Amino acid sequence: MSAREDLLQQYKGEIVPQSFRAGFIVLGYVVSWIGAASTLELLNRRTSRNGLFNHFILVTSAVTMGGISIWCMHFIGNRAIILGHDEPELRVNYSSGFTAISFFLPILVLLAAFVAIGANGRVSWWRIGSGGTLAGAAICGMHYLGNASIKNYTCMYEKAHVVGAALIAVFASILALSLFFVFRATWTNSLWKKALSTFLLAGAVSGMHWTAATGTSYRLIHLNESTQLSQIATIIVVICLSVSAAIFMAGSAIYATWAMRRSASKAQQVVLAAAVFDRTGRILVTPDGLLPSEKITDTYVEKTRGDTFSIAHPLFHWMFQASRNWNSVNGMIDGMKNHLARLPKDGHDRKIRLVDGDGQLIDNYDAIFRELFCLAAVSLAHRLKEQLTDVGILWDEILATGVDGLHRIPDPIPDRTLEEGTSDNFIGGRESRVGRQQEYGHGLLMCLVRHLETPHDVDRLEAAGFRFADVHQVSGIIGSRMQIKTRNLRGKLADMAIFGEESSMMEPGVHLGFFGIKARVGSFGFDILVKKGARNLLPTMPVPLERLESWQMDIIRQFDRMSVPLLLHSLEALKKLSPREVLFASQMSDALEALRAWIDDPVFDDSMLTSKVVQVPCRAQIGSTSAKACTMITMCLMMPIHASASSPRCEFIPLNFFKVHQMVYRDSPHLAAFTRHVHRELSTVINAVPANVPQATYQKAGRLSSRWNRRGPLRHLSRSNDNTYGSVGDGCSTPSKLGRKPSKHDSIHSDSTMGLWNQDLDNRQKLGSDTMSDRTALYQSSSLGGIMVSQEIKVDVRQVEDTNGEPSVPSQAARSTDRVTLVKAGAGFDFEMNSFPGAEEGGRVGGPLGSAVVESEKGNEVITFVDELFAICVDGL
Repeated sequence: MSAREDLLQQYKGEIVPQSFRAGFIVLGYVVSWIGAASTLELLNRRTSRNGLFNHFILVTSAVTMGGISIWCMHFIGNRAIILGHDEPELRVNYSSGFTAISFFLPILVLLAAFVAIGANGRVSWWRIGSGGTLAGAAICGMHYLGNASIKNYTCMYEKAHVVGAALIAVFASILALSLFFVFRATWTNSLWKKALSTFLLAGAVSGMHWTAATGTSYRLIHLNESTQLSQIATIIVVICLSVSAAIFMAGSAIYATWAMRRSASKAQQVVLAAAVFDRTGRILVTPDGLLPSEKITDTYVEKTRGDTFSIAHPLFHWMFQASRNWNSVNGMIDGMKNHLARLPKDGHDRKIRLVDGDGQLIDNYDAIFRELFCLAAVSLAHRLKEQLTDVGILWDEILATGVDGLHRIPDPIPDRTLEEGTSDNFIGGRESRVGRQQEYGHGLLMCLVRHLETPHDVDRLEAAGFRFADVHQVSGIIGSRMQIKTRNLRGKLADMAIFGEESSMMEPGVHLGFFGIKARVGSFGFDILVKKGARNLLPTMPVPLERLESWQMDIIRQFDRMSVPLLLHSLEALKKLSPREVLFASQMSDALEALRAWIDDPVFDDSMLTSKVVQVPCRAQIGSTSAKACTMITMCLMMPIHASASSPRCEFIPLNFFKVHQMVYRDSPHLAAFTRHVHRELSTVINAVPANVPQATYQKAGRLSSRWNRRGPLRHLSRSNDNTYGSVGDGCSTPSKLGRKPSKHDSIHSDSTMGLWNQDLDNRQKLGSDTMSDRTALYQSSSLGGIMVSQEIKVDVRQVEDTNGEPSVPSQAARSTDRVTLVKAGAGFDFEMNSFPGAEEGGRVGGPLGSAVVESEKGNEVITFVDELFAICVDGL
């Protein structure tokens, strides 16, 4: 009798004894763990029920769980079962049809389970419970369906093991999914917490399998007659799926490492990020918990010893205004791309070379920097599936990023670090010395803020692969991963959540305000005291009046130049007059006392009332769609140079940046002028094509252009890139050229194309000559069409009263020319203060006959109430 016949006679209809291989038990758990880890990693990246990407993740996670963690583990685990003495004839033989069904059935059930759990980022216990129950049912169902595919044995089950296996599968699945989604919703899913969830989920599969397996007996029907190839085929499928999952996990680990290094690299660069908030204040983040961001450039190249990029910089002012009016640059994006594509690039990484081989900046550096900002915003818009006009508005702070221990991109300008104490700069919205800025980090982060108004916008962004999270949950992740070196990042993000809302506008009516400025320590320019968290607003208190009457203006004139104590005494004396004077005096006293208590700083008592009543932008009245101006009675003060904001409600910001704030509110008339300026400024740079002119011709043309540029219609082609001019007595503008020796009136940023400050004087003079020559190159006609014309106009400002006592707009008729004081802003202007020849001694700017001589470019540089009040403060020195 043969061995096969002996085995059949011995075990047919009998329970075949079984034992287990420890190696396959361990291997089965490892395969189950890999599948569970892949599933949880995929579920962590699912952000919505909608979107093709999320549908793909849903299906893939069901396949990794059902096909790898359950199905592969089952068949590897069954290889651990030894029947008899492991004779080939007694090995388990599977039906290919049932085997295929057992593969797809758990996948379908798990699809339903993951759909039931949802992907909205909030923990729903009934959803997790139902999803965990379905996942446990999938584990149990696959196991017993897989056993049903055995052709040569009849499986005998013990009821206690069946119930125990089902309970293990269901409760372990619920526990694992609960921990995972709780950690995910609270953004506390660190590596060990993910490993714990994975361990429990894999334990649900393996625990169920071996609990059921130990309660299963195999009664032989017939011997295994299948070929070895049929069994190998199943093993090959199992191996392929397991290896695929292992490769996916390895790829995820590599991607995580790459993402961390990329974040560390971005922290050393100038970066633009998107801060998008829904109506509940949640912030949009990537699945990794980071703000979507795009690089602008590797570093900002300082052109002068104090040229640090901050919120006081004219380039930031230009970006700030452009983000309020993206239509001004939207039509020029293709031209910007083409222009940047024509610039010289490094050979190894194809980055734009902003510094030439001689260590000098390339021409039009500021215009190129603006273009890089615009293209970074375009990239962010594409990433968010938005139009450029909807990408958001620039936040009014710059955050320092990076750590000293990280490798910094080699600086093309040696020895650029300023000595501590040489200049004060506004980084992150507060005063900090340059030395302190270098200590905090080497990169800069700017944020475009947007508020979503409808749930549809939230759903669309979630479908695009983003998540929304509470600020307190992700502020730590954002700060550590993006290496943001600022205190109270959570508070900064909370400020962003309310940034740009209508609540930051003044109410219509009459207000009493405080205009306090001080000279900036260590550099040129002034700072102004504003409300913390609302940098476009001065400290003010409402006066319960709709407008000022002429008799009230007469009273204010009587109190001109009075300090706070004297003003309160005079108002008290006014209460002895007629009832209307008594009422007005009480209203003014109450507002003045309330403002003094709100500021809570003794320096406020030194401020003086000015009779100059100014108009300030305010919120539109109910029923109106456009903004208007309210009336402000002002207490002015030139504060000591070392004064600090002792009140927690106030802070100092650059005066020129405060002026920009007054020009970018919704429906501001200055936005259209800024659009015309942008087209005039950038179109010539974008469409510039140098002609092949001999060098001698260049030099000759350069000498001619130096005279023509001051008078000709093409003056703007040779002006400095930050649009800051030196002022001259006849009202003409002298362009600040590269390499020009700064005059005593120049501000720290007035010459944005000045030669790099670490170069010797000869090189700077040579570079200035070359640059002036190059600017005589021919230009293609602008794609915008037409002839761009610049002119200088003279605007005389004085205050008169109309019949109703309302302050009038600046008058065209001037009787005399007083000292000019102008806060330059608008299209990237910096602060300058100049005295014009012929000014009357003792004249007072902002008085009834005050005037101002201003160089302007088609209304691009305007006079606001900031200039008027600043003139009064300076005149009081």
